[in-house]
Amino acid sequence: MTDLIDQPTSQFVGKVYTTESSDQMGTFYPAWQEFEADGYFKQLDQLCSQPNRSYLVVFSPYGNFQYWIGSVTPVGVAAPAGLEAVPLPAGTVGKTSGPVNGLLNQLPVQTAVGKGFEMLEKAGFTIPAHIGQTDHPYYLESYPVTDGKVSQVQYLLYINPDQLGGYDEFD
Repeated sequence: MTDLIDQPTSQFVGKVYTTESSDQMGTFYPAWQEFEADGYFKQLDQLCSQPNRSYLVVFSPYGNFQYWIGSVTPVGVAAPAGLEAVPLPAGTVGKTSGPVNGLLNQLPVQTAVGKGFEMLEKAGFTIPAHIGQTDHPYYLESYPVTDGKVSQVQYLLYINPDQLGGYDEFD
């Protein structure tokens, strides 16, 4: 296993969506289009030294999840009206990146997250068996924007080495 990386406290600013917001294919593409049309990325780009298009998945121990669309911002930046700031704690993470030709926001969320987990595993990180049962059940996928274009994706998953297992059922 690759050594985990110490991740400092960070912040995500965006809007939360639930599975009811996904389309028939299990994508959140309509939500991404709405978020862009509402001008949120233009506002967030002004708050970041490195503009980015990101999503955050917060897993639940009950199989549900929250899907957040937004940007990674400096800690302490106030969220624009209509958005919320999500503080991300300091902790150990698996982190890797790869080239892309654009945002992969038209894939079903299970496919996109599965691809991210595959990339993290190829980089040598062990994925917790039950992420929703961990102290920090966060997966973040971020696409830095340079000169209006996206050419890289960054995958980040909070991994506590003491919480790689979990329970298959709840008593």
